Amino acid sequence: MNRRLRLVVAVLLTAVFVGGGSSAAWALWSASGTTAASVTIGKVTASIAGTSALTTTFSSTVTSVTKPITLTNSGSIAGTATTTVSVVSGSSTALAQAVTVVAWPVASTAACTTSTAVGSGSVTGTWASLPSMTSKLAAGASAIWCTRTTPKSSAPASATATVNVNLTVASGSWTSGVVQGGFTLTTPATAADTGPALVCTDHDGWYVEVRWDAANRPKDTWYGAFVGTTAVGQKAQDYSAFITIAPNDVPASAGTSGTLTVTVKVLDSAGNPTSTVAGSGPVTLFTQNNGAAIRCGA
Repeated sequence: MNRRLRLVVAVLLTAVFVGGGSSAAWALWSASGTTAASVTIGKVTASIAGTSALTTTFSSTVTSVTKPITLTNSGSIAGTATTTVSVVSGSSTALAQAVTVVAWPVASTAACTTSTAVGSGSVTGTWASLPSMTSKLAAGASAIWCTRTTPKSSAPASATATVNVNLTVASGSWTSGVVQGGFTLTTPATAADTGPALVCTDHDGWYVEVRWDAANRPKDTWYGAFVGTTAVGQKAQDYSAFITIAPNDVPASAGTSGTLTVTVKVLDSAGNPTSTVAGSGPVTLFTQNNGAAIRCGA
C-alpha cells in the first residue's frame, strides 16, 4: 500500500470511529485534554488555655488575681483571633459586672505576674463586658494576654459568677468555630472576712488617711495597710490610729489605676501581717492635673 492510500484509509477509519461514538475515539480525544488538579485551601481552628487558673475566691487577703490566657490559631492558615466574654446563665451577672479586668499582651506566660505593670495595647472592662483581646496569628502561632482581675467594693457578698472567654479565629470569609474557656469568681458569704469598714478621709487627691477600730487592742499594737499581699503606706501603732496613703505609696504591682481594696491588718512582733483584719475599704487611683492622684471610695 502506497503512502497516499494509507492516508486515505486512516482518514476513513477516524470518520467511522467518531461518527459511530466509538469508545476508542473518545479515548483518543480525551487523552489530549487538560487534566484538572485538586488544591487544599487550608483551615482555621482556634484553641484557648489558661482560663481555669482565673478561678478565685476573693477575701481580705485575696483582693486581686493576675493570670495569663493563651489564644492559639491551631489551623493551617494565618488568621485574626478575637474574643468576647459571657456570664453563664444561673450565675451572678451582678458579680461579673462588679469585677474589673485589664488585659494586655505579653511575650510569655512567665511575664504575667502580680508585679508586672500593665503594658501597651491593653483593654479594660469587667468580666461581664470586656473589649476583644485581638491578635493577628500565623498558622500554629499563639498570643498570650495577661489579665488582672479586681473586685469593686460594690461586689455583692456570697455570690458566684461563672464566666466564659469565647475565642474565634478568622481569615477572610473563613471562621473557626467558637471555643470557650471558663472560670469561676466567688465572694465571701459575709463581710466578716473583710473586717469592719475603714474610715477614709480625702486630702485633695494628694493622699488619703485611713482609720480603723482598735477593738480594745493594746495601744502599742502595730498595723499595716495592704492591697492584696502588697504593703502600702507606712505601718502605724494605735497611738496614732491612722495610716496615710499617697499615690506613690502604691506599687505598680498593686495597681496603677482604678479602684483598689485597702485592708488594714494587725502585725505580729516581726512586722508581718496576721490574719486579724482591723478594717477594709476602697480607694481609687486616678489622674489629676496630669499627675497621679488618689481618693477614698470607688
